[in-house]
Amino acid sequence: MTPVESYLADLYAVRGAGTAETSGYPALANLLNEVGGLLKPKITAVIHPANSGAGLPDGGFFSAKELRQHPDEVSLLKLNPERGVLEVKPVDHNLGALAQTAQVRGYLEHYGQILLTNYRIFALYTWEGGKPVAGESFSIAESEAAFSLASAHPRISWNGRS
Repeated sequence: MTPVESYLADLYAVRGAGTAETSGYPALANLLNEVGGLLKPKITAVIHPANSGAGLPDGGFFSAKELRQHPDEVSLLKLNPERGVLEVKPVDHNLGALAQTAQVRGYLEHYGQILLTNYRIFALYTWEGGKPVAGESFSIAESEAAFSLASAHPRISWNGRS
């Protein structure tokens, strides 16, 4: 299975078993770490990094170099995610509206970059000139229904090709 297929299968396996926002964290972390492992430098997603002054984001993105420089738990807890943070909402959540919230603004001001996701859509925002700026985005499926179908049948992609 590809990383996206595994992600979809993992989400389907926990569907209805927990909360709409948090039950998918393990699947999301696995996907992000699979992708992050292909980057140079390697990037590791950590779910619920320590609060460094802007609240508790759902995840933080750390470079391998960062993590090697802080091998002990005490210094790691003080580490600010060099590559930004992650905010996760349920599948039906509007990411455009989320991007305009005080929560996201606070994270952007503090960390400079945030990846927003509702498990179906991923949208990157940066902080530039005192305001949030939308960057790249990616959608696994065009609708909640299509996403539900994709997670139920992860080997069949959202565009109908296997």
